[in-house]
Amino acid sequence: MDTNAGGTSLPRWCQEKRQGGDDVMACVHDDNGRVRIQHFYNVGQWAKEIQRNPARDEEGVFENNRVTCRFKRPVNVPRDETIVDLHLSWYYLFAWGPAIQGSITRHDIDSPPASERVVSIYKYEDIFMPSAAYQTFSSPFCLLLIVALTFYLLMGTP
Repeated sequence: MDTNAGGTSLPRWCQEKRQGGDDVMACVHDDNGRVRIQHFYNVGQWAKEIQRNPARDEEGVFENNRVTCRFKRPVNVPRDETIVDLHLSWYYLFAWGPAIQGSITRHDIDSPPASERVVSIYKYEDIFMPSAAYQTFSSPFCLLLIVALTFYLLMGTP
């Protein structure tokens, strides 16, 4: 992934295969070389940062023009509408794009890759997400990393 001005990868969980009302965990590479985990909630097509970040045990690396991160988050947080209950099945949507001074910017992916059907974290299954419209910077490898990372993170939380 080319991240000259910083970069972001954003796995998110949603009820439908389109943006809006999504729980977004973003791995953000800032101008100081750090990778931070940020929590967002999509309002329409815009991501609103949520200051209460459920991520813990965070690790992030920017290496070979790739943003890689690992974190844990609770499966469920009662009374918090911005954190989806991972006991339920959800569509997975993925996006990536630039960050400026550590702040994410609107990505230019018209149709972000999404799982074909709802997915449960309690059942191992391969997810094929065609992304032919956005095959610019080794996206199959980047997408594979994001999918693997998402499943690893979710399965690591009791």
